[in-house]
Order: sequence, then C-alpha cells, then structure tokens
Amino acid sequence: MVTPASRMRRELAARIADAYVSAGADAVLLGGSTGRGEADLYSDIELGVFWRNAPTDAQRAAAIERSGGDLHRLWPYSDAERAWFDDWFVGRRDDEPKSGVAVEPVHMTVDDAQTTVDDVVLRFDPDLTKHVLLAALRDGEPLAGADVLRPWLDAAAEYSDELARAVVETHAQIDHFWRFPMYRDRGNPLQAAQMTSDVHARVLHALHAVNRVYWYGFKSLESIARRLPVAPPDLVARVRAAYHLDYDARASELATLVEETYDLVEDHVPGVDVEQLRTIFRYRRPLWDDEMPA
Repeated sequence: MVTPASRMRRELAARIADAYVSAGADAVLLGGSTGRGEADLYSDIELGVFWRNAPTDAQRAAAIERSGGDLHRLWPYSDAERAWFDDWFVGRRDDEPKSGVAVEPVHMTVDDAQTTVDDVVLRFDPDLTKHVLLAALRDGEPLAGADVLRPWLDAAAEYSDELARAVVETHAQIDHFWRFPMYRDRGNPLQAAQMTSDVHARVLHALHAVNRVYWYGFKSLESIARRLPVAPPDLVARVRAAYHLDYDARASELATLVEETYDLVEDHVPGVDVEQLRTIFRYRRPLWDDEMPA
C-alpha cells in the first residue's frame, strides 16, 4: 500500500525527473521511502540522477530552477562515494523559501554507477554505502531512462551467497560484549546505550544478509521488518523493549537475540564460520580486584 505522503512526493518527483532530463541527465531513479511507497511527513525525495558525462554545477542548478525549487547547496564530487549530492526544496508554504519538501539527489555518471553495481554484484563488496544504490534499484521507481536503468535493475535482482557471506563477515561480528556488566557497575548508561545500538545494528546487518536484502538505512524498523521474513520472533518489539530494560535484563535479551541470529546465519548463509562468531561474542575477560594474579 502506497502512503498518501508517497503519492504526493511521487508526483513532485516525476516533475523533477523531467527537469533533470531537460538539463541533460540520462536516467532518474526514485529511491528511499518515497520510492518504496512508505513515505511519511518526515520523508524527503531521494533521487538517483545518472549522466553520461559529469554534470556541471550549472546543469544541476538549472534542473532545480526548472522545478521551481529553492537551492540550499550543491556539494562537490565525492571520490569515496563516486557521486555529487544536492540539498534543495520543492514547493513552499505561505511562499516562504525552503519551506517545501526536501529533495536530496545523488548524481552519478553512468560509468561510476556501473562500477558500483559491479562492485556489489560481481565483486561481493560489503560496503554499505554502495548497497544503498542496489536497494534503490530493487525497491525504487524508475522515472526516466529505462534503457540505462534496465541492466542495473536486472543485476540488483540477484543477491548471491557470496555477497551474503561477505556482509556477515564484515558487519555481523560482535565483540567486547563482556563490557556490558562493566557499564552496569560503573553506572554508565551512555556506553550501555551505544553498545545496545551497535549490537542491534550488527544483528540487522546479519539478517539483511540472511534474507538477501540490500541495506538502505535504519530509519524505519517497520520497513526493515517487512523485508526480513526470516528473523528471530517479535524482532522489532524486542529491539524497542531492550532500551527500557535494566542492565542485566538487557544483556540477557541482547545475548539471546544474537544467538538466535547466528542460528539463522548458520542455516541460511553458507560458508560463514559461525562458531568463530559465537566464540568472539561469548568471550568474557577475566576480572581481578585487589588480589595479585599468580
């Protein structure tokens, strides 16, 4: 079911896509929560805009002007992400500049996008920033340039065992859990909360691999749960509840969730040394008080 907020943003996105094509872009893809049909009042319009040749600032600005948008900033090319990023707004409330819906395009050359797709699909790259593009291709909505997008859409439909293994091995190892009682004894809720969040993130990365789902962010737990049918029972409810438990109850719940997740990895992701993951997670450092060790 497409939300009303998604329908409104999709209408705006179609108009914006036409403006980018008029400025010289070769393809436009609607991603994010709007592309998935899950947008709410907080959602922006996330676009992948693809160019045969590197876009100029003038081309990027011209598309914003054609869309009736209010420019906030054009960011320079990022070598790390092979992309340019823009921040601007479309529409206004009471004719107030920058009061409309936020638009966040990611501009890539066709060659750089192809390299990113190949990195993930053919070279099993677990870099999560690259997986966002594959997630948009799989779950988003093409707005222009079907001939450019089609090979990438086909490639994104596959999520190999090799990629799943790489994601688990890179993002699902949970160590230093022995520190949780230390945070309790030292009365340090900040570090306990950070560890809780880190454990949950690593569990979710593992479950993305188990379900062959490309990572696209953790903004909505409900959205994630819908895409992770193979998961520990009551996953979202347990994640939320953990932050309200005392130290010991939270540590117990986190440990149970991790063990259940590793069970699923063992069943669904071939080639992962799950026993090594368990050994690292279960390690507990010896504790010493004032007694001299032998």
